[in-house]
Amino acid sequence: MLIGSDFLFWSALHVARDKVIKVVLATPPELLSSASSSERARVNAMLDNILPVSARAEGLRADTAMSKQLAPAALESISAPTLIISARDDRYGTYASAQYIASRIAGAKFIGFDKGGHTWVGHEDEVMSEIVKLLVAPAGP
Repeated sequence: MLIGSDFLFWSALHVARDKVIKVVLATPPELLSSASSSERARVNAMLDNILPVSARAEGLRADTAMSKQLAPAALESISAPTLIISARDDRYGTYASAQYIASRIAGAKFIGFDKGGHTWVGHEDEVMSEIVKLLVAPAGP
């Protein structure tokens, strides 16, 4: 399996990079053709930094499984500042779950994009700005 083999993953990066972007990064590869050079570099760095994929295989599989099916959780009991970001075209299908989770956590902020895939291509500046706002916000009561 591709995710369990460093050699196969490395090979796929060199032979079928768009397919790896689509399947592993859950991002429509055509978004990169119109993205800025810094966005393309960011996504390519993500891909390149997955190696050694064999060390991450179990976690990648778990993430994929968890993102597709929401398990019951006491979301209403979460009191930490929460920022949830997703794009409708995320090929892992996280958008509806992200909206649901945000609606159940008091004070959570949801940011949704129509396009951007799982790596939010084209929205890096906005996402980073929101993360900084979350981290520097004064603590609540």
